[in-house]
Amino acid sequence: MYKLTLEKEQELLGRLLLDDEQAFATLFNSYRNKLYGFIFGITGSSEIAKDIVQDVFLKIWKTRHNAHKVENFNALVYRMAKNAALDQLKRASRESTALSTLSLVSEERTSSDPFEDMKATEIQLKYELALKKLPRQQRMVYELRHIEGEDYGEIAKKLNLSIPTIRSHFRNALNTLKGSLFSFLLIILFRL
Repeated sequence: MYKLTLEKEQELLGRLLLDDEQAFATLFNSYRNKLYGFIFGITGSSEIAKDIVQDVFLKIWKTRHNAHKVENFNALVYRMAKNAALDQLKRASRESTALSTLSLVSEERTSSDPFEDMKATEIQLKYELALKKLPRQQRMVYELRHIEGEDYGEIAKKLNLSIPTIRSHFRNALNTLKGSLFSFLLIILFRL
């Protein structure tokens, strides 16, 4: 890890205008461990912290031609990381809520009330139909994550895709399933 002076940092940012990969690597190496620790403190996840560090620096590389305008690179990097971490926590919370709902839908139920059993069967069939209608990739990711309990890294390796792509497929699958089931659930659960 490198400790950069403000002057050296500004020099490196200026070199990014010239697509200087070495300057970028120096900036990355000087911030990655500190940033990882900061993000890990927010998210509590090593995998998420690594992903966010990579995402932050990918954004910096993509916008490198504006880097020379940055007055306080340290503040920028930490703000980007904090925002990404908070966004990730919000997404995880929404996913958790959706998964809880879908878990209730996908569980088999038996009760002494035949009408309740009938509702549960209808819900289960609608859930299975919605699952089958998902695009192949989304369905595979959803099943590996939700049903098999694999983490994003394992799924990415298994399907030879990036972790952000896996997250996107999973989020899209959840949204599609929620959309497919929401109105149906309202109708069936509140039927007289």
